[in-house]
Amino acid sequence: MKRLAMAATFALALSIGGWGQAAAQADDSTAPQAGDVQAAGEAGNDETDSSDSESPSPSDPADDEDASDPGQGEDSTDPGGDENASDPGDGEESTDPDENTDEPTDDSTPIDASFSLDKTEMTVDEAAKAIPYTVTGLKAGDTVTASPGEGGAHTVDSDGTFKGELRGNTELKEGGTLDVTVTVAREGQESKTFTGSVKITANDDEAAALSVSPKSSGIDDFLYNGVGMTMSNCEPGQDVKFEIHSTDDPDQFYWEDTQKADEEGTSFMTFLPGTGGDAWIGDFVATATCGDQSADAPFSVTEDGEGADADLSVTPKSQALSDFLKNGVNITLVNCHVDSEVTFRVSTKRDPDTEVWKETQKAGEDAAGSVRFTPEEGGVGWADEFLVMASCGDKSAETTFTVTDDGSVVDPKLSVDPEKLPGEDFIDRDKGVNLTVTECEPGADVNFQVWGHDSSEKLYDQTAEADDNGAAAVQVYGLDSDPGAYVGTYQVTAMCMEQAMNGKFVVTGDGSGGSGGGSDESGKAGDAGSMPRTGAELTGLTAGALLILGGAAAIAVARRKNRS
Repeated sequence: MKRLAMAATFALALSIGGWGQAAAQADDSTAPQAGDVQAAGEAGNDETDSSDSESPSPSDPADDEDASDPGQGEDSTDPGGDENASDPGDGEESTDPDENTDEPTDDSTPIDASFSLDKTEMTVDEAAKAIPYTVTGLKAGDTVTASPGEGGAHTVDSDGTFKGELRGNTELKEGGTLDVTVTVAREGQESKTFTGSVKITANDDEAAALSVSPKSSGIDDFLYNGVGMTMSNCEPGQDVKFEIHSTDDPDQFYWEDTQKADEEGTSFMTFLPGTGGDAWIGDFVATATCGDQSADAPFSVTEDGEGADADLSVTPKSQALSDFLKNGVNITLVNCHVDSEVTFRVSTKRDPDTEVWKETQKAGEDAAGSVRFTPEEGGVGWADEFLVMASCGDKSAETTFTVTDDGSVVDPKLSVDPEKLPGEDFIDRDKGVNLTVTECEPGADVNFQVWGHDSSEKLYDQTAEADDNGAAAVQVYGLDSDPGAYVGTYQVTAMCMEQAMNGKFVVTGDGSGGSGGGSDESGKAGDAGSMPRTGAELTGLTAGALLILGGAAAIAVARRKNRS
């Protein structure tokens, strides 16, 4: 039996490209500011000024001895030979436009700007993304600073209007108010500060929503079963008031009741009319209110329920991924026949032909079927828009619900490269097989295992730490010089954040090498002589076999036991 060893490597840098150093990039903070350039000009560094310099008189390279005299100010003799230039009384009559530096400029004009917020009411998500504002009456060179949020100060390029945005305000709460401060600064003038506020409202997908079930029912069913109302997206523990109004006259209401929202912000209430008979036939509106939010939902009562269409409802209609994986959704189909088969089916809206879940049950005495759909295995893939279809007899209905990714679920992925290779490449330390896990939690332990042809034959077990990008990798290859000793199929497992991933790779050969014993069409070893060693032999726990950690220049060699 030939020796077998596999090697592991924390080859993150080689497999993933993490060894390269990021090139330093200059940003705006390294560039000289306008104030620094102006100060340099006032310090008298005339010999370094260009032809656009604003010094009192241009410097002539031929007269360096005059330019270097610190006593030459406005009373110095003109290097160009103008004998009148030394007369201090001629300053205001100078033909040099740069001489009039004492005249007032636009920069000295008092600040007469105005400020306004483009929106004074925004949802939580809108305000977190950007809060736009406008400042008018500015001069070129003015500095506009807004807070709170990211962005810092902005220097205005031209006279007129400046439009800016406040970003990075993530700590916002529904119903709160964000105070905004904008300061305009101008050289030589006292800065001017403006204030405003933005009211923060609930996101559109988090606004309170009311659903009723059934939306239509016969008078007999309505008198016996009533109508169910579900209000979602309220504050947990908040009072929820339910009312039923006439569609034709909203001021006329027939019933009201109050119930507190549960820990998920949902409240359910059933209205049972009890009496009234045929007077209930008609169209109605259910209304629910919690805090400053309210929602309406219509329903109708017909003369009899035989002709009523099946009505399908899903609660909640939208929720975060973490909530969906924990609680799922409630699906109800009404207006069926008692004891009729009710079939529920779920697929993604983008691929309605691919079924992701299905269940069948009998309608109860209320002629309705109700199920809860919760996925058995969780993952980011459940963040999607789904299509729900339900049917009973010749009746059917469709509706949708949405699951949004809230970043709470880690969905790691395993790659095996290559998945098939000849034995000659498998015993080549520069090749072998790379096992890589990506999209794991940075810093988490990632465990790699390789199993032989027998499900109980673990050949390799190594743990690596995920890098800052959530990736970890190892390399496995054989040490025996006979490639035929490794011919066969190997199963790979990887574990990250309690999520298991599976893969495999196949080592091929022609069966002519040493004790390789060949392989059959399935890729498995032909006899025991070509079987790899056990996991104990690989790790050196009992047989002292070689264990090599390569790729990252880290090599450890265990003691090797002599064999007879």
